[in-house]
Amino acid sequence: MMDDKLEEVKKYLNVLSNEIVEKEINELRLSNSYDNVDAKFLADSILKKYGVNSDVVLKKEVFFKRKFNDLGKAFNHIIDIMGKNDFKANLKIILDIIVLLLFISLCKIPFIVVRNLGEGLLGVINFSFAYDIWAFFIELVYIVIAVMIFINVFPKWFKNLKPSNNKVKEEKKVLNDVVNEPQKMGNDLESVVINDDKNNE
Repeated sequence: MMDDKLEEVKKYLNVLSNEIVEKEINELRLSNSYDNVDAKFLADSILKKYGVNSDVVLKKEVFFKRKFNDLGKAFNHIIDIMGKNDFKANLKIILDIIVLLLFISLCKIPFIVVRNLGEGLLGVINFSFAYDIWAFFIELVYIVIAVMIFINVFPKWFKNLKPSNNKVKEEKKVLNDVVNEPQKMGNDLESVVINDDKNNE
């Protein structure tokens, strides 16, 4: 199974053929020398090896694809953690998500102010379509920035979530009870046998 660093290196190499990518990734995996090396540095050296302008590739490298991939991982991680948490811990996660969405919503206030100022300046032009163009432009800019904030902040905020201690303690308690139950039953049976033997004497 490929680890996260090799996955990241592989994404940077998408300009190379599949055969070359697999070959280079396998060589890295076998060498075990990539653990303390940055993924971009590894990709840079491989791209240069095949005469590819690594500066251009690494800067352009499927930015949104990587970001949405990180976002997907964060969502999957949250679902996994919420499956292990108790209600109280899950409620905190939901509240954190609401706070993030509220923050993104509040970011629209400056855009509303700018839109209103622009509409005031456009008042001197007797051209109603100009208002629609200006409003659409401001709305589009806000949406782009809101999406960028979300896909950057959400994974960082939630990727390191851990299961709540309460649920873990409950699971450990149940496990201990299950493990200790046969022992307890064994002890009870032993006492019954010993008591029977005494009675028979």
